[in-house]
Amino acid sequence: MRRRTAIIAGAGTIAGLLAVSVSWWYFDWGHAPVEKLHHLHGKSLDVGLADLRQPDRQLDYTMADCPGGEFRVELYNTYPPGDPKAAQTRIKELQWHRPRYHIAVWLHQVNGEWVVLDTCRWKEGIVF
Repeated sequence: MRRRTAIIAGAGTIAGLLAVSVSWWYFDWGHAPVEKLHHLHGKSLDVGLADLRQPDRQLDYTMADCPGGEFRVELYNTYPPGDPKAAQTRIKELQWHRPRYHIAVWLHQVNGEWVVLDTCRWKEGIVF
């Protein structure tokens, strides 16, 4: 009788751990609703983004033609809108869309190489 109890308790523990793991994954706990991916900042396009694979969307624009909005406001901290030189800066925006969250990475050219300028990771349902 003891063995059955131990096996049932063991199965219950495994089921409980599995439920916690699945809910952690599903609800994306451990992440803020909107956050930066600081570990990517300053990395080159090839090195920093290798783990993310192909982006779902890519935009290329100058700061003069930046789509704007709150979503891209951080770009203006580096390239102010009133600066004519900043207006000509090229930006590459990459986006990945996952079931529960999205990622955007903005790159600019430094010495002819695309380098991560800013990042944003936001949960599904967040509106900018």
